Amino acid sequence: MTRKLSPRQQRFIAEIQKGVPGVQAAIAAGYSVRSAKHAAYQLLHENKLVRAELERVRQQLVALTEYNGERCMAECDDGIAFARRTDNANAFARLVELKARLTGLLREKVDITVERIDVTDALAAARARVDRMRPPCDLPPAIEGEFQQLPGIPGRRSIDCESTGRND
Repeated sequence: MTRKLSPRQQRFIAEIQKGVPGVQAAIAAGYSVRSAKHAAYQLLHENKLVRAELERVRQQLVALTEYNGERCMAECDDGIAFARRTDNANAFARLVELKARLTGLLREKVDITVERIDVTDALAAARARVDRMRPPCDLPPAIEGEFQQLPGIPGRRSIDCESTGRND
């Protein structure tokens, strides 16, 4: 049985095609404002059906406009040449950055997943080094004695008469 896109998913895709950001597209598609961010992430990154439809639409757009990576690179080269001729360093830097992104030399975000790192041994070794470097010190002897509860008003803390200077 082939799964189909729900009406909300279709509306979400239509909004994305218009260039609306994901959260606003989710709200326009009928998701609550409160859950729109999560819904947009789920639809754009985890929902295979929506991702496949977005890719199909993108491929259609590429075919209709006949705009591809080769043409984009040629435009970047033209822009770089123009920036050099006009001594526009800012435009030159931006176009070189864009070209590097297109070729994959620069990436916006790199996802690194680390399952689990055990630093127990490294931490124990660091503590041992610190203990070796620490000079020995003699601690003063512990205070010995008894503490007694002084009489006072029930429900209130008792007051040590000697510390207040009063003898009631």
